[in-house]
Amino acid sequence: MLTKVKNNGGLVKMRWLGAAVLLAMYANNSWAFNIDDVAKQAKALADKSFEAPKSNLPSQFREMKFADYQQIQFNHDKAYWGKLRTPFKLEFYHQACISIRQ
Repeated sequence: MLTKVKNNGGLVKMRWLGAAVLLAMYANNSWAFNIDDVAKQAKALADKSFEAPKSNLPSQFREMKFADYQQIQFNHDKAYWGKLRTPFKLEFYHQACISIRQ
């Protein structure tokens, strides 16, 4: 009976391995792109006319002076990936005065 359980465990592992391989093959083909795809998308974007983004900032941010914006300091302890052992840290800032004024 123990041998049968071990064989079933091996069969289950083989099924999961097969599913993972099939999923990887599908993902590789559907998400892959090459330099021709990039060039095609760049050409399509270049052919479009420029449309300035619409700002949805509240007035206190929209009217903020650059000197005020420089006073904003990020809390480095709250950085995304801050607790991971990686040289990369991601810190989000509000768009404030960087946004296009209309």
